[in-house]
Amino acid sequence: MDAFGDWRYTVDRAATAAAYSRVSEGTAVRCGCSGCRNFIAVREQVLPREFVSLLQKLGIDSAKDGVVYTEGAAAPGAHFYGGWYHFVGTLEVAGDFAPVEFSGGFISYMCKKSAPCLPELDGLDLVQLEFRATNVPWVIPDEEPL
Repeated sequence: MDAFGDWRYTVDRAATAAAYSRVSEGTAVRCGCSGCRNFIAVREQVLPREFVSLLQKLGIDSAKDGVVYTEGAAAPGAHFYGGWYHFVGTLEVAGDFAPVEFSGGFISYMCKKSAPCLPELDGLDLVQLEFRATNVPWVIPDEEPL
């Protein structure tokens, strides 16, 4: 059993990687709204290296998000974002634990799958890995929502 903060989970990395290999693109690409297009443009600078390493350990392709959403601006040029990924496995110890903090105002936590997943993962036993990011820069030429 692996640990992420206070959560304890099992992962079937091979099954997760196989499912993600069938995914052509994440929902941010599929959506195409200005908030999603902005996230795509800044994803590599927003997702901390340690978080991307965790995704890889779980068999998740970081470019193939389950959902990404914007929660509005903290200030001009700095936005709140959230989203999630899923992996094949079980959440053995769950609870209302403190999120795991990464650098740059990025936090993450686990829960049992409760939100929509990529169609290629539908029907599998999934764990949800959620994230929240603050101060995400607005870099696309579209008018910045405030």
